[in-house]
Amino acid sequence: MTALTVLVGENVGEANMARMAAAHPDVAFHLCLTDEEYHAIAPVADIIFSKKFIPEAVQAATRLKWVQAGTAGVNHILAMGIDRRDVILTNARGAHGTPMAELILAQMLAFATGQHTLLRTQSARGRLRDQVIRDKFELEGQTLCVIGLGDIGGSLAHKAKALGMHVIGVRRSHEPFHGIDAQVTPDRLHDALRPADHVALCLPLTQETTHLIGAAELAVMKPTAYIYNVGRGQSIEKNALLDALVNGRIAGAGLDVTDPEPLPDDSPLWDMPNVILSQHTSGSSPFNADRITTIFLDNLDRFRRGEMLHNVVDKKLGY
Repeated sequence: MTALTVLVGENVGEANMARMAAAHPDVAFHLCLTDEEYHAIAPVADIIFSKKFIPEAVQAATRLKWVQAGTAGVNHILAMGIDRRDVILTNARGAHGTPMAELILAQMLAFATGQHTLLRTQSARGRLRDQVIRDKFELEGQTLCVIGLGDIGGSLAHKAKALGMHVIGVRRSHEPFHGIDAQVTPDRLHDALRPADHVALCLPLTQETTHLIGAAELAVMKPTAYIYNVGRGQSIEKNALLDALVNGRIAGAGLDVTDPEPLPDDSPLWDMPNVILSQHTSGSSPFNADRITTIFLDNLDRFRRGEMLHNVVDKKLGY
């Protein structure tokens, strides 16, 4: 008789399935890649380890004791009623910081060097040398405001400092984040936005972060500033953002997430020359499965010993 049944709801690869089986040979690990497999195993699952969550299957998982999300954001899981159940919820904080920070840096560098303009017209043999030279700038010496200093924002802050940028962090905690130039709490958000040349949102979606950036916040930003979002699209009020971009109140935006998502075909954002859309790819990396499995295995060891797990989500705060 097996000690535990684990529903693995994403393809972490044969090597990682073997890692889990070798570390816990008495645990039944079920790789459920189809909806049918997911529904079949959910009722007997003690643990779900997944990025994918099917509401009906989660509700049918009456034996469920712990959910290990394969993502940092868990608002979609909480919306399934996990917040009202005696189920531990942990996220994958620590697995996505590097690729997501690198995507923001890539977008910042694209704007700085004019690559976003050159690539748009390359196939049409656009001759934009003079325009690009006129518009170019350097990141070194500029100011980046990072909103959210968790795994993603923290990684971005350190990488931006290495490029010679001045970094201002915004976080709820008063605990100092070492290595940056200034830190404020959300009640002083406008103070952090005013001097920023770049503003990066690296946030989960909660009541507090929904529409955190609206018309008032965009209005205090420099007209030469750029905004980036790799958290959730609803953190920026979509109509206010569109208005600011159309009317030149900010210089541009790098959006990995949008509201709504996926972005409708008729959205003006697709055709705006000062917008880079990365279509929610920032968290993906060839190393994700290994990192997420390592987090899960460490927590599984702790779970079986009755110890406190890493990355436990506060269900009231949402992260």
